[in-house]
Amino acid sequence: MSFFRSKKMRYYSLVIPRESAWVVMNELARLGQLHFVDYDPQLPMINRPFANYVKRCDDSLFKLNCLELLLKEFKKDLNYCENVEGLLDHFQEVQYNRMKPGHTYFDELESEIDQKKIQIQEQSANLHNLLDRVNVITEQQLVLENAKEILGQSMFQQQTPHNANEYQQLKFGQLIGVIDKEEEVRFKRIIFRVTKGNAWVQIKDLNNEQIDNSMRKSFHLNQNNTSQPRCLFVIVYPGAEESSSIRMKLMKVCDSFNRQRIEYPNSIDQLQKRMIDLTQQLQEAKNLIEMTKKQLEQSLDDLVLQKQGCNCSYFEYMRLYVLKEKYLYVNLNYLTMRGSIFTGYFWLPEGLEVMVEEKLRNAMQNNRDHYPTGQIQEIKPQSITPPTYFNLNEVTMPFQEIVNTYGVPRYQEVNPGLFTIITFPFLFGVMFADIAHGFMLFLCGIYLIFWKKQLLKQTDSMFNLMIPFRYLVVLMGFFAFYNGIIYNDYLSISLNLFGSCYSPENQEWKRESKDCVYPFGVDPVWQASGSSLNFMNSYKMKLSVILGVIHMLFGILMKGVNTLYFKNYVDFFCEFIPQLLFMICTFGWMDFIIIVKWLNSYQNNTDPSIIETMINQVLKPFDKPVNPVFPNNPELQLQITQILTLIAVICIPWMLLPKPLILGGKSDKNKVAMSDSQYQPLVLEKQVSDFDDDNNQQFHNDLQNAANHKSFTEQNHEEHDSGEIWVHQMIETIEFVLGGISNTASYLRLWALSLAHGQLAEVFYDMCLADKLDTGGILGGFLGGYFYIVFALLTFGVLMTMDVMECFLHALRLHWVEFQNKFYKADGYLFNGYSYKKLLNDNLKSSNSK
Repeated sequence: MSFFRSKKMRYYSLVIPRESAWVVMNELARLGQLHFVDYDPQLPMINRPFANYVKRCDDSLFKLNCLELLLKEFKKDLNYCENVEGLLDHFQEVQYNRMKPGHTYFDELESEIDQKKIQIQEQSANLHNLLDRVNVITEQQLVLENAKEILGQSMFQQQTPHNANEYQQLKFGQLIGVIDKEEEVRFKRIIFRVTKGNAWVQIKDLNNEQIDNSMRKSFHLNQNNTSQPRCLFVIVYPGAEESSSIRMKLMKVCDSFNRQRIEYPNSIDQLQKRMIDLTQQLQEAKNLIEMTKKQLEQSLDDLVLQKQGCNCSYFEYMRLYVLKEKYLYVNLNYLTMRGSIFTGYFWLPEGLEVMVEEKLRNAMQNNRDHYPTGQIQEIKPQSITPPTYFNLNEVTMPFQEIVNTYGVPRYQEVNPGLFTIITFPFLFGVMFADIAHGFMLFLCGIYLIFWKKQLLKQTDSMFNLMIPFRYLVVLMGFFAFYNGIIYNDYLSISLNLFGSCYSPENQEWKRESKDCVYPFGVDPVWQASGSSLNFMNSYKMKLSVILGVIHMLFGILMKGVNTLYFKNYVDFFCEFIPQLLFMICTFGWMDFIIIVKWLNSYQNNTDPSIIETMINQVLKPFDKPVNPVFPNNPELQLQITQILTLIAVICIPWMLLPKPLILGGKSDKNKVAMSDSQYQPLVLEKQVSDFDDDNNQQFHNDLQNAANHKSFTEQNHEEHDSGEIWVHQMIETIEFVLGGISNTASYLRLWALSLAHGQLAEVFYDMCLADKLDTGGILGGFLGGYFYIVFALLTFGVLMTMDVMECFLHALRLHWVEFQNKFYKADGYLFNGYSYKKLLNDNLKSSNSK
């Protein structure tokens, strides 16, 4: 069962000639079941043989990302690949039809990507330059038109005072230009200081953003303009001489603001001629923009179109192929090169050896030069922990992710993910128990399951992130609905589904028959009684403790299963058995008392206190109980408690002492070195081409040289002294004994969260609906509708979102801390299969989410 325990792994060595390395790695990636082991994890990637190829792939991906930004800017929709297997087959077909070595196809794509990037970016740059030119021309037109309105016709005429005998002839000069809107105040202040108030300054907004966006809209371009708003400034100063000091100062000030300064014409004719010239320039620029835009869109359309036999856009085709090549060379760098061969090691799930050998034969057939493709051979790893691998599907994936977030299971240990499929949504349902809320959550999961394809097409849907966890949502909703029926809680109202066992009589509830039992769940009459809260609190609290102890006992049993599987009999007899007995004799006995108390009827207030019974079991071990759990039989209870207490006390030194004594008495194990006998010639003679004897002889020589080297995977056993063993065992014992109390108390959150959920629902119902339902008339209808909307919003915002998250997190904690710490080591690492399919699927998900 591959989900109860991870798949068994086999360790293999792989030897391939350098000439066929690409072909072999390309075929093995289609299998997707090899986990390559890095021969030297400390070696930087830049120092590896194919670091240059990886860098070239990264450069190509960067260029494609630049092109993708242009595709988005011009709103070109890409067709993403829906069938990865079909695309991989198309890659293989294209490589085979080229009649060239397969690895050279990347060189062609790299050159094509480079050419397209240069061509398209050059066209885009020209388009933006033309747009900037249009903005400059348009801005000049606005400046001249607004300046004419501000200065008027008199600026073109020489102005003379009335009394020419007393005054010299006066003439005014002007400067016009553009500055940023934010510099307006500073500009005025500086002009005033430079001219000492002898210049007139007028500033007017140009609204260049609206003009720019309208211009882009006319060309159907992106209208997201980020340019700053600008203003026209007009300065009139006395003296029009070119060499006047005030003019020179003003020109320096204007030029310092880094915006254009425009020479104002000296006559109306020059102004009109200038305006006509700008209009012609503007029309020429618009024509060039139309032509450049057409060429650019044609180049972009070539990237969007699908080529024959390909199920995606050509841009996506190139991007995925480059990713595939980079992935191949990264994994090829995990192998070490000796002479003309590559040697490496990989993990393979048990039973797939035949498939790997078949892929090697296919690689030889696809290799046009008929180079030998090498061979694999199983070896025994030295002190290397195999990776953890589970066959997951859409149902089991979210539950395994819950487990892996805490820690990856150790190789071959019991996987908590199998039990989490039921226990996690069930414990969530205990806390979120409500018929209505659970059913709404269940319907949400059903919607995600049956409308998955439609939701994936809607990239802006809030349900997209929930799609991978749709089966988890369904189970959470189902168990919340189920526990809501047990608690008989429907939006804080009890439902009388099967007929109550009580009937009202003289303002009291009278039981119809002593044998009458409500068929399923809690009798609805408790909701109407004054002791409803006390009864439900007592019931939920005790039920939480029972569920918690059962959950923890199951975790301890899984520890025993692990110790037997790994044949670790020291842990089985010195940890599992005393831990199991300790838990049964303490908290298991407490659960038994709860159930016995439920099943018995006590007269005259002689019902026992469970807390008092547990305390007296330790503090008064020889005193008979005043109110025994077993009616009229205190001697039996005293005998049982004394035996259970004695066993629990004995279990503590049993957990602490034997294991360190046994392990400390053993002699240190001898270090195991890998035998050189594992290095054997790995190439079968029948795979060697008959017409390439020289290359084959060289290959055999290099292979023999590689056999004389030691494996990079050799590791020494880690040694521990007896002091560390004692400290470790003492910590384990104290943690288990004290943790038994704290973990049991931690399961009371099942009661607390359920109580909080029910009380919130009751408060919302009482404040929003209960009093409004009795109000009649039109006013009552309006009030009822209004408060129903408030009730629905509160229910969704608080109970269906915040409370769902709160119950989810608490259920997560109960699994991670209280359950998994009983048996789960969580120190493994995931199997990372060398697979094109997984790589491309992951990149397709990331592309669709952008």
